[in-house]
Amino acid sequence: MGQPDSIRYRKKYKDIMDRKTLLAIGLSLLFFIGWQKFYIEPRMPKPGASSVGGSEAVGMSAPGSAAVAIDPNTGVAAKPVASKPIDVKSTAIVTGTGPAMIGDAGKFFTGWELTQYRTELAKTAPQVGLDGMMNLPEGEGELAFDSPEFAYANNVQGTMTATVGGAIWKYEDANLKLTREYSYGADKKYVDLVLTAEFKAKRPNLAFVSITNKGTKDPTDATKTKYLTEADRQLLIYQGKSLDRVHFKDIKSDDPTRAPVKDLPGAAGWIGAQTRYFLFAIIPNEPASRGLAQRSHTDEENGKISLVYPITGNTIRIPTKVYFGPKEMNSLHAVEPTLDLTIDFGWFTIIAYPILKVMKWINASVGNWGVSIILLTLLIKLITFPLTYKSMKSMKKIAKLQPQMNALKEKYKDDKEGLNREMITFMKTQGYNPVAGCLPMFLQMPVFFALYRVLYSSIELYQAPFFGWIHDLSVKDAFYITPVLLVGLMWFQQKITPSTATDPAQAKMLQYMPLFFGLMMLNLPAGLTLYMLVNAGASIVQQRYLNKKFT
Repeated sequence: MGQPDSIRYRKKYKDIMDRKTLLAIGLSLLFFIGWQKFYIEPRMPKPGASSVGGSEAVGMSAPGSAAVAIDPNTGVAAKPVASKPIDVKSTAIVTGTGPAMIGDAGKFFTGWELTQYRTELAKTAPQVGLDGMMNLPEGEGELAFDSPEFAYANNVQGTMTATVGGAIWKYEDANLKLTREYSYGADKKYVDLVLTAEFKAKRPNLAFVSITNKGTKDPTDATKTKYLTEADRQLLIYQGKSLDRVHFKDIKSDDPTRAPVKDLPGAAGWIGAQTRYFLFAIIPNEPASRGLAQRSHTDEENGKISLVYPITGNTIRIPTKVYFGPKEMNSLHAVEPTLDLTIDFGWFTIIAYPILKVMKWINASVGNWGVSIILLTLLIKLITFPLTYKSMKSMKKIAKLQPQMNALKEKYKDDKEGLNREMITFMKTQGYNPVAGCLPMFLQMPVFFALYRVLYSSIELYQAPFFGWIHDLSVKDAFYITPVLLVGLMWFQQKITPSTATDPAQAKMLQYMPLFFGLMMLNLPAGLTLYMLVNAGASIVQQRYLNKKFT
């Protein structure tokens, strides 16, 4: 029975004895933050399995240019339909998130600004606008069709007429009649938009309702802001019960004459475009039959995400809601409950939601998000103190056993099997369970990760001031004061924490952990660094108390 026990316990002892567990947790934390920041944030998960080729594609065109359509039978671009330049005329409307503009040409909206949010911290800075978010000065949202005969339909100029509580746009020619009915108001956080197309003779097979993404290689003035990077800009589609983020670099075509498209099978609930803090979404009343992603022929940063609707008669009617606003939980739920998936809390959403609610509850009383972060941190430290207590008790116990364990290592230095057996027997006789000592630390990790995601993704911290030099908790500390303080506090915390590390390489690695954390925090939001700073300070207080307790 000795050999099976040795095999069964060897890895357990090797992984969690001494300070190896703390080292593993620290490295895991660094990996998690780096992975989120430098891999997940820029890339995000790919859309679900899909097929490429033979799919229909909506035309990629801009106002005043030739419209292009893809023949669904051949996959070849149809001959462009010449269109004369259009002088778009826009009408101002009022919404619950801010003033918007609706144009008389192909785009549903030619502008939309958010009253409560600015592109920079200065009071004179322009408000966050749809054009800056999408780098599309010409507007956003369009209706197009698959047949070459209707390739021009997403770039026509009609007439706009005011109605009670809304407006109606109409265009008509010998082939079709298009209508857009808008309904809006200051008490609504979205715009009701009903799209209608009537075909007089031949009809297309499919209709596409699309949102466009344009990269920032050639940014407009509206996109030049520290709050908006290409990594933050994403197109989205909600299918089934999952949200997929589309990356056009992943859409390839082996045939240069075929449109680089990706079919997204399955009912599509809505499409959207997002940054870290803001969302533009088109939500149909009934799900579309499927989705479609199309990349520009010339620029892999540009593309469209589309809802696809089969056309079975001479008329198609598509009622939708359109939202542009902050990714704030209550606002999103007021429009469509599943929009809250755009707030990326990662794997620990079930923990992140309560943390966010508690932080908002605290802020309602104190009126400062920085103070709210401090109080929330202290509350979490208080709640997790029993786990910390158990962990510290275990560490103190193993520290006292260290001389005997070192003696066993010396005695069995040439017999690893014998050393493992003796170590396990020794720990059992002393009543020490290494798993019990490490478990409290592991139980705290999901709380930290969830809090990290809350502080990184929450619109509540957007341009929220703290005090002194920290004017905005959603961007890095401009003077790097908090990261430097963090290194100092973590170094001091390490000095007063009992160490059971016997491996010199391990001990050396642990000495550099505070510096690693400080470097990681240099470019992360000040709100997150503030949490780490307060957490380190509270941990020092706890550690000094526990040191006296177990002396």
